[in-house]
Amino acid sequence: MAEPNSFKVIIAGGGVVGLTLANALERAGIDFILLEKRRIAPDLGASISLLSHSSRVYEQLGVVDIFNAATVPLLDRYNFDQNGYLFEDGDVLKSIGAKTQRPFRFMERRFQLTTLYENLRDKSNVHIQAGVKSFIESDRGVTVFTDNGDQYEGSILVGADGVHSTIRHLLSQAATPTDPERARNLTSPFTASYRAIYATSRNINIGTQKAFMPDGVVHVAYHSGASGVAATGVKGLVFWFLFVKEDETTCTPNCPKYSEEDAEATIEQLGNLKLGSDYTFRDLWNTKVKAAMFPMEEGTVKGSWNNGGRVVLIGDSASKATINPGLGGNTHVEGVCHLMNEMVELLKHSPVPSTNEITEMLNRYEEKQRPRAELIVTLSSFATRYEAMETWWTRMLMPVMRRVPVVLTSTFLERHFAAGPLFEFLPKPDP
Repeated sequence: MAEPNSFKVIIAGGGVVGLTLANALERAGIDFILLEKRRIAPDLGASISLLSHSSRVYEQLGVVDIFNAATVPLLDRYNFDQNGYLFEDGDVLKSIGAKTQRPFRFMERRFQLTTLYENLRDKSNVHIQAGVKSFIESDRGVTVFTDNGDQYEGSILVGADGVHSTIRHLLSQAATPTDPERARNLTSPFTASYRAIYATSRNINIGTQKAFMPDGVVHVAYHSGASGVAATGVKGLVFWFLFVKEDETTCTPNCPKYSEEDAEATIEQLGNLKLGSDYTFRDLWNTKVKAAMFPMEEGTVKGSWNNGGRVVLIGDSASKATINPGLGGNTHVEGVCHLMNEMVELLKHSPVPSTNEITEMLNRYEEKQRPRAELIVTLSSFATRYEAMETWWTRMLMPVMRRVPVVLTSTFLERHFAAGPLFEFLPKPDP
């Protein structure tokens, strides 16, 4: 178990949440070990947004200048109907960027992960090819056993290992004999009604030899049963998504797994749909650098995110939003702030906290994070279904939504972002 006079955090998962947490722990002077079952920054074709409140957090961690230098601010959003007709030229992004001085950005997920990893001063705390296999707890700490035969000792275990969380699975197994409902909630917390192609393409249309769209622009296309988003957040590249309504809803862990052939079949079926006024999904596919297709899980784990002891869930292992509005990952950064702030405050008063003190700290983290996570899951779910015009009422709603003043939308988002947490133990960035 952990040394009697030390506090060490074991992080399961080296994604955005795990690496952000590792950076925060290092700056707080709290010992940690990060266990990643694969390698850091796999090249999966995925991209990620950086919103204004997350930019402030990454300012505190000293990486936002790197993000900014590698990206182009997203200032213009254009909405197209299924015929490629531009029906809305919104200034929401421009308005929020001007008021916060931190415009929205988009980047390769791999680049963000690499930057966060390289920002760590002591990389010896990061262990790759070391997936968690099991753990045991005592009143002194947690011992984690990995699938490569190693074991690590710490004070708490944080499951930042994503939608298919091993830590959540282990918690479910532990709950099965005494609380079957709890076990079911942990085993199947998310549903998937949509699938998505995540892709990065060169910003050149082979057919016209012109750029698909200028830098710093977002296109959103509304179709019946499908929708799409494209963003030019890095010079020379287009990050784009095709969202498709599934015939039936599935639950984790039984959501579909898709091959390259499945993605190609989806493009064969829907590639002729327009994403802008003069280009289609197939046009983007023809210049792709990388692409993959995944189910879009959504939901929030019912019941406590901790096990009443020293183990807790964070990020996609606890809540998962559909990706249309790009809010999910940024909300998980908020979760890291809440967890860190509660942890630092606890250790000030109790450097070697008891299990009860740790559980109370984990409960406080969840009390602060859950409401915002559930809100974002709900808003993202609506955006997915609205943009795909899933039902008659979402189709009827579109003319109404077009008339909502930009100031109302931007004010709501600005207030939501302003309420997002920062690291209380680090110097505050400029407002």
